[in-house]
Amino acid sequence: MGIFFFLLLLSVPVVAAETQEFPSGLPPTRSADDRRAVLELMKQNRQKYGGDAALLQGLLLTHSLQGEAILTTESTIVGFEEHEGHKYVAFRVASGVVLNDKSLDREQRLERIWHIIIERTLLRYPKFTAPADGVAIEIEYNHRPYQQIADLYNDADDTGAIERAKFYMLSADLGDFLAHQIGTQDFLERSRVLLDDQPVKLRIMEVSLPPRPPTAENH
Repeated sequence: MGIFFFLLLLSVPVVAAETQEFPSGLPPTRSADDRRAVLELMKQNRQKYGGDAALLQGLLLTHSLQGEAILTTESTIVGFEEHEGHKYVAFRVASGVVLNDKSLDREQRLERIWHIIIERTLLRYPKFTAPADGVAIEIEYNHRPYQQIADLYNDADDTGAIERAKFYMLSADLGDFLAHQIGTQDFLERSRVLLDDQPVKLRIMEVSLPPRPPTAENH
């Protein structure tokens, strides 16, 4: 099952955090100590990566959980990554999602992950800023055939095969996407998408996109 994200992010000492509101849209804390630890971790990440990136870490986890995660869910800011002449703030997500091979092929699985986790997370922002040329999000998910979700609980030892997708998105392109100056397909074509370390072209086939969520509040 999903595990509260601050335990899985970075190995940092828990010290007294300054009083502040807990950001909306993140999973609830289990105790006051957990809340202080999350706020302190986000404070450190804000100082290093900026407020938008610090919040993005938690929102990626939130939307993984809302995407019917079955396995352990983790979200981590890896650090800065250089890729093809650009510098990115890099994230790594173990989504915990197990997609159904009976209804989704390889390309459809990638599109599903884009819609339920990446796109919904990005649309929480009216704009996004980061101390780099862009953001890179690596997301891991599993897949296997099953009849219904309950089968995954009844056969917990069979978690299915793992796929890893990675999205390199430049800040300028992300800004155009969030401002509705370009559509989803144009944005993906400007970005670099890898599936199991191989470049792929993600073609959006689903007609209905997820509704635009409320604007994220950065604290």
